[in-house]
Amino acid sequence: MSVSKTKINLGKSFHKKMQSVVHEYMRENKVDTVELEQVAEWAVRTGRYQRQPLNIVQQCKRELSQALRVEYYKDPQGREVRKMHPVRVNDLDGQQMVLWADIENAKPNHMRVSFQQRRQGILWDCRQHKTDVDSYNDNNRFRASLMFDYDFNPDLQELELPTKYPEGPEED
Repeated sequence: MSVSKTKINLGKSFHKKMQSVVHEYMRENKVDTVELEQVAEWAVRTGRYQRQPLNIVQQCKRELSQALRVEYYKDPQGREVRKMHPVRVNDLDGQQMVLWADIENAKPNHMRVSFQQRRQGILWDCRQHKTDVDSYNDNNRFRASLMFDYDFNPDLQELELPTKYPEGPEED
């Protein structure tokens, strides 16, 4: 059986090209699940993934952003808090850029917009999750019906409960 190779070309969006590579791997290897390191090794080895490396400034910017997203500190109340917060804005030429601010010194407007943008991302993730679940429930061959609740308040309350308890009753 002849299987056409998906070469990364300019005719498709980058994500569509990458999706095609994964689906082609699954077809060729007759698998239902994949581990992406194996797919990546296969894609590079077979010439399906050929891409110019980022220039040094782009690479540095990406790595700085990744590092800032995982930087946390303990606030005065002892909570682990994200230190740096981004806001996506457009410059005067309409080009999108990201401004970062330290939560300890950020102005309220920056933090409000950052929190709003982050919350919007969470909402879109939940919306897509619900769409995916609904589609699975309507179409899976097992006739399974999976249910999820999108009210996270009980989960948030539970996460605020103490995680350490005394070994025994306190002595008077």
